[in-house]
Amino acid sequence: MIKISCKILMLLALFGVSSHSNAAGTYAEKAAVAKLLDNVFNAMRAGDDETLKTLILEDTKLDRIAPGQSVTRGVSADWIGWVGTLNPGQADEQIFDVEINVEGPLATAWAPFTIAIDGELKSCGINHFTLVKMNGDWKVAYLIDTHTPEKCLTE
Repeated sequence: MIKISCKILMLLALFGVSSHSNAAGTYAEKAAVAKLLDNVFNAMRAGDDETLKTLILEDTKLDRIAPGQSVTRGVSADWIGWVGTLNPGQADEQIFDVEINVEGPLATAWAPFTIAIDGELKSCGINHFTLVKMNGDWKVAYLIDTHTPEKCLTE
């Protein structure tokens, strides 16, 4: 009986250590994903298309969906090209209340946003990112967003 109890206690202890280790890793990975997203939007605000190219996988899709409409298909290269035409501070997209999920080398982020152009609020919506970890670094692999200005703009 004592041998069984010791084995059970050892298993419970191992399970507890394992669970704590996974939780800590998840927190660290979520923080790494959040840092990548900060870097993406900092690069956008700076008009730095070259940095964006290092954070987003080549040929990444960037799609848009609006209520009652079909998905508009696009590529991130078009957005990155637009960012390259901006003066620093001209576009200011802010994300908030970001929800990040991580499983191994795969992550998703649900990120409500507002965007201002030349200091004027233009739109808001949701960014949904799929990210992958490659060679130790997180990269954006897919992005779809909504633009619902009627939810954030007043007349």
